[in-house]
This record gives sequence, C-alpha cells and structure tokens, in this order.
Amino acid sequence: MELKSTNISFTNMVSVDERLTYKPHLQDPEKTVLTQEALITVKGVSLSSYLEGLMASTISSNASKGREAMEWVIHKLNAEIEELAASARGSIRTPMAAAAALVDK
Repeated sequence: MELKSTNISFTNMVSVDERLTYKPHLQDPEKTVLTQEALITVKGVSLSSYLEGLMASTISSNASKGREAMEWVIHKLNAEIEELAASARGSIRTPMAAAAALVDK
C-alpha cells in the first residue's frame, strides 16, 4: 500500500511531497515494513538548501513520533480486544453454568 501527501499551505514558498510505502516483511509475515520519503523544495528564498535541510530534519524527527503514536494505538486496541474477548468468554460460561445447575436438580 502506498500513501502520498502534498502540503496545501505556503505552496508558493515550499512544497513537501511525502510518500509512505507499506510492504510485508520478507522473512516475517507478522511484520510490516514502512518506508517513508519526503521531497522538500524551498522556492524563491535565499539559503534554500539550509531551509530544506532544516525541514528534512524536522520531518525526520516527527516521523519517529508518528510511528511511536501508531504503535501506542495498536497496543491499546489489542488490549481492548483481549479485554472484550475475556468478557465474552465469561458471559458465555455464566449462562451455561446456570443451565447445568438446572439440569442437576
């Protein structure tokens, strides 16, 4: 899967074209490999290479925060799924135990 984004503000001064590519891990089918690329172009400003480098550094720093946030959300979802599954298993056992008690009488 591939996701692409382009900034819509300040396009006359700077453009940022970002691409995220998700692929299955070659050795472990339980894992996904994420490749993140950004093309930064500063327009009509002196020191454009300096500004492009600064923006690249900021994007790189924020990318790791985004990955950490995604992992946190996935962990929370997995925990909720486990909790719901345990609750469902418990609610299935309770009526069955009550039915078994009636049969024993």
